[in-house]
Amino acid sequence: MMRGMKDEITISELAKLMQVSVHQIRYFEEKGVLTPAYTGENQYRMYGMDQVYRLAHILLLRKMGLSVQVIQECLSHLTVEQITPIFRQALSDTEAEIQRLQDTKHFIEKLLEEKEWVSQKSALTEGGVYAIIQRDEVPLSLWFEMQEAESLSAQTLVKHGSNISNLFEADIHYVYNDSGIVGLYTQEERRESNLTLRAGSYLSSTLFVQNEERLSTTIQEFYAYAEEMGYLCSGPLVMVEKSYLSLFTPELLHYELLSYVSNPEAGEL
Repeated sequence: MMRGMKDEITISELAKLMQVSVHQIRYFEEKGVLTPAYTGENQYRMYGMDQVYRLAHILLLRKMGLSVQVIQECLSHLTVEQITPIFRQALSDTEAEIQRLQDTKHFIEKLLEEKEWVSQKSALTEGGVYAIIQRDEVPLSLWFEMQEAESLSAQTLVKHGSNISNLFEADIHYVYNDSGIVGLYTQEERRESNLTLRAGSYLSSTLFVQNEERLSTTIQEFYAYAEEMGYLCSGPLVMVEKSYLSLFTPELLHYELLSYVSNPEAGEL
């Protein structure tokens, strides 16, 4: 039976109708999930309504993130009962992707907020900018410990890197104690809290340095400033590294020194 030429459309017309590329349609044909209604004497592939619906279903399943192989199975022999868990998994994967995008959104917002705060403090120097700030209670999870005299190296990161996710998006808290040990902590909600920084007033010094060798001098200056102003520092010294802020200043490292003060009313900033 002769087909009317007006009933079918060409591959380019199908691509335009479905808002995809001709290349995508040919890819689906190569994978065996779509075939034309027939090929004309001029070797043009022609497509009818069956192929339009078929392609629509393929695109919907691709939108769910399913592979071409799974799509082939869904459209050929799987039952409704067999397809349903596939769709449930697609939903779960989509929710995970939404969460990933939300996390990325929050990180970008945090990055811009911190950059604005640093700019307001005019902290792009190797000297510290001091302030008394109020902080909420912060639960911290221990990443690993090292000697105070030890420098953080690439080998150390390789050794402990698997213990933390999104390493360079996190604020790394270096917590110093009197025994010469420095604990590296993060605020990962999925991990057990090992240390809690209490809420209250903190002496804060925001600084950018060109190398870590400058940090020991900066810490001495921090305590000298606290003594000069009459602040009573208690608890461990906390140094927060915010490596992501180096996106704005690639040649500088960003840190914030923090120490709990029990008499914030002493001195005037």
